[in-house]
Amino acid sequence: MNQLSNYIGKSLLKRRSKKVDRDKSVQNFETAKQAVILFDTALPDCFPPIKEFTKFLKKQGIKTSVFGYVGEKETPQEMLLWADFEFITRKDISWYGGPKGEKAELYFSKEPDMLFVISFEQNLTVEYLSRLSTAKFKIGCYAKDDLCDLDLMINPSSKHFEVSYFIEQVKHYLTLLQPSK
Repeated sequence: MNQLSNYIGKSLLKRRSKKVDRDKSVQNFETAKQAVILFDTALPDCFPPIKEFTKFLKKQGIKTSVFGYVGEKETPQEMLLWADFEFITRKDISWYGGPKGEKAELYFSKEPDMLFVISFEQNLTVEYLSRLSTAKFKIGCYAKDDLCDLDLMINPSSKHFEVSYFIEQVKHYLTLLQPSK
């Protein structure tokens, strides 16, 4: 994406996100009924830990949907084998980085109690999906970005940040949270 489309995309996102009406509230594994996991498929070895995390959430009685962003026009064949995973590809995004189409509509139709954003690098499409979500409680990786609207941020240590470590940290901190009733 070139600088002009990136600039326009960020400007539009900033404007559109001001119109998002979301009911913010602290959630944990006991209070949440529905969750969405949003992740960047470019992360190394991301599928097994995300699959395990999905199973964990379902065992907690949380209805879970999983959406992956694929930086290609088509979903690679090996990803099609992952049942219950939806993939948003470059074909599903506009020239300025905003999501569009059937998969994006499916994503935005969800009204989760928790949104888990698993992306460690800046990605405008993932930011769009995260910022425009009406999730009550958004969890993700720490970012200095002014577009970030996460409610709980996990700050990576100086060592290489991995998906499995990030999910461990999310589980740890969410079990410590005691939402007010």
